[in-house]
Amino acid sequence: MKYQYRYLNATLIFCLIGFFIPGFTAILLLGIQMLLTEIGMECANSWKLIWTGTWIGMILLPILFFRYLNGKSTVPYQKIKTNLILFNLFEYIFIQASLASLFTNGNTLCYGSGGQNGIEFAFTALLALPILIIFSYFFEYHTETTIAE
Repeated sequence: MKYQYRYLNATLIFCLIGFFIPGFTAILLLGIQMLLTEIGMECANSWKLIWTGTWIGMILLPILFFRYLNGKSTVPYQKIKTNLILFNLFEYIFIQASLASLFTNGNTLCYGSGGQNGIEFAFTALLALPILIIFSYFFEYHTETTIAE
Protein backbone atom coordinates (compact mmCIF):
# COMPACT_ATOMS: atom_id res chain seq x y z
CA MET A 1 0.00 0.00 0.00
CA LYS A 2 1.25 3.47 -0.87
CA TYR A 3 0.31 6.65 0.92
CA GLN A 4 1.35 10.27 0.83
CA TYR A 5 3.75 11.56 3.47
CA ARG A 6 2.27 14.07 5.91
CA TYR A 7 4.74 16.94 5.66
CA LEU A 8 2.62 19.25 7.81
CA ASN A 9 2.52 16.86 10.77
CA ALA A 10 6.28 16.36 10.74
CA THR A 11 6.93 20.09 10.35
CA LEU A 12 4.58 20.97 13.21
CA ILE A 13 6.61 18.66 15.45
CA PHE A 14 9.78 20.38 14.23
CA CYS A 15 8.17 23.76 14.99
CA LEU A 16 7.55 22.71 18.59
CA ILE A 17 11.26 21.98 18.88
CA GLY A 18 12.14 25.07 16.84
CA PHE A 19 10.36 27.24 19.36
CA PHE A 20 13.03 26.34 21.92
CA ILE A 21 16.24 26.26 19.83
CA PRO A 22 16.74 29.76 18.38
CA GLY A 23 19.54 30.45 20.83
CA PHE A 24 21.44 27.32 19.78
CA THR A 25 21.22 28.17 16.10
CA ALA A 26 22.23 31.77 16.84
CA ILE A 27 25.30 30.43 18.66
CA LEU A 28 26.06 28.28 15.61
CA LEU A 29 25.90 31.38 13.39
CA LEU A 30 28.11 33.27 15.83
CA GLY A 31 30.57 30.37 15.76
CA ILE A 32 30.71 30.53 11.96
CA GLN A 33 31.34 34.28 12.16
CA MET A 34 34.11 33.75 14.73
CA LEU A 35 35.71 31.07 12.54
CA LEU A 36 35.70 33.41 9.55
CA THR A 37 37.19 36.17 11.70
CA GLU A 38 39.83 33.77 12.99
CA ILE A 39 40.98 32.94 9.46
CA GLY A 40 41.47 36.63 8.73
CA MET A 41 38.17 38.07 7.55
CA GLU A 42 37.03 41.34 9.10
CA CYS A 43 34.09 40.85 11.46
CA ALA A 44 31.49 42.95 9.61
CA ASN A 45 32.51 41.39 6.29
CA SER A 46 32.11 37.91 7.74
CA TRP A 47 28.48 38.75 8.60
CA LYS A 48 27.96 39.99 5.04
CA LEU A 49 29.33 36.68 3.71
CA ILE A 50 27.13 34.67 6.08
CA TRP A 51 24.07 36.68 5.11
CA THR A 52 24.79 36.35 1.40
CA GLY A 53 25.13 32.59 1.77
CA THR A 54 22.00 32.24 3.86
CA TRP A 55 19.90 34.38 1.49
CA ILE A 56 21.00 32.16 -1.40
CA GLY A 57 20.32 29.03 0.66
CA MET A 58 16.96 30.32 1.86
CA ILE A 59 15.82 30.81 -1.74
CA LEU A 60 17.41 27.73 -3.35
CA LEU A 61 16.70 25.05 -0.75
CA PRO A 62 12.88 24.99 -1.12
CA ILE A 63 13.23 24.96 -4.91
CA LEU A 64 15.71 22.08 -4.81
CA PHE A 65 13.62 20.11 -2.30
CA PHE A 66 10.46 20.59 -4.37
CA ARG A 67 12.30 19.45 -7.50
CA TYR A 68 13.61 16.44 -5.59
CA LEU A 69 10.09 15.50 -4.50
CA ASN A 70 8.65 15.98 -7.97
CA GLY A 71 11.43 13.88 -9.48
CA LYS A 72 10.44 10.86 -7.39
CA SER A 73 7.22 8.91 -7.53
CA THR A 74 7.90 6.80 -4.45
CA VAL A 75 10.41 7.29 -1.65
CA PRO A 76 11.14 5.09 1.37
CA TYR A 77 9.56 6.46 4.54
CA GLN A 78 12.81 6.82 6.49
CA LYS A 79 14.52 8.65 3.62
CA ILE A 80 11.76 11.22 3.15
CA LYS A 81 11.49 11.71 6.93
CA THR A 82 15.25 12.34 7.20
CA ASN A 83 15.26 14.65 4.19
CA LEU A 84 12.37 16.70 5.59
CA ILE A 85 14.08 17.04 8.98
CA LEU A 86 17.27 18.23 7.26
CA PHE A 87 15.28 20.58 5.03
CA ASN A 88 13.46 22.07 8.02
CA LEU A 89 16.66 22.48 10.05
CA PHE A 90 18.71 24.12 7.30
CA GLU A 91 15.84 26.29 6.07
CA TYR A 92 15.16 27.35 9.68
CA ILE A 93 18.78 28.47 10.08
CA PHE A 94 18.85 30.13 6.65
CA ILE A 95 15.65 32.08 7.34
CA GLN A 96 16.83 33.01 10.83
CA ALA A 97 20.10 34.48 9.57
CA SER A 98 18.68 36.05 6.42
CA LEU A 99 15.87 37.89 8.14
CA ALA A 100 18.25 39.09 10.86
CA SER A 101 20.11 41.02 8.16
CA LEU A 102 16.99 43.16 7.76
CA PHE A 103 17.04 44.16 11.44
CA THR A 104 20.75 44.73 12.09
CA ASN A 105 24.10 45.02 10.33
CA GLY A 106 27.57 43.59 10.73
CA ASN A 107 29.03 46.72 12.31
CA THR A 108 26.36 46.77 15.01
CA LEU A 109 26.84 43.08 15.80
CA CYS A 110 30.63 43.37 15.87
CA TYR A 111 31.39 46.75 17.39
CA GLY A 112 28.38 48.54 18.79
CA SER A 113 25.68 47.87 21.25
CA GLY A 114 22.97 50.36 20.30
CA GLY A 115 20.50 48.16 22.15
CA GLN A 116 21.14 45.27 19.77
CA ASN A 117 23.00 42.27 21.07
CA GLY A 118 21.93 39.59 18.65
CA ILE A 119 18.44 39.17 20.10
CA GLU A 120 17.09 39.70 16.58
CA PHE A 121 18.33 36.17 15.79
CA ALA A 122 15.86 34.75 18.32
CA PHE A 123 13.07 36.91 16.89
CA THR A 124 13.78 35.95 13.28
CA ALA A 125 14.01 32.27 14.23
CA LEU A 126 10.45 32.50 15.51
CA LEU A 127 9.45 34.17 12.24
CA ALA A 128 10.91 31.18 10.40
CA LEU A 129 8.42 28.74 11.93
CA PRO A 130 5.29 29.86 10.03
CA ILE A 131 7.34 30.02 6.83
CA LEU A 132 8.33 26.36 7.31
CA ILE A 133 4.66 25.46 7.83
CA ILE A 134 3.76 27.20 4.57
CA PHE A 135 6.48 25.26 2.72
CA SER A 136 5.25 21.98 4.19
CA TYR A 137 1.68 22.77 3.19
CA PHE A 138 2.94 23.40 -0.33
CA PHE A 139 4.93 20.13 -0.36
CA GLU A 140 2.00 18.14 0.99
CA TYR A 141 -0.60 19.40 -1.46
CA HIS A 142 1.50 20.09 -4.56
CA THR A 143 3.67 16.98 -4.84
CA GLU A 144 2.69 13.49 -5.88
CA THR A 145 5.44 11.68 -3.99
CA THR A 146 4.19 8.62 -2.13
CA ILE A 147 5.80 6.45 0.52
CA ALA A 148 7.11 3.07 -0.55
CA GLU A 149 6.73 0.18 1.87
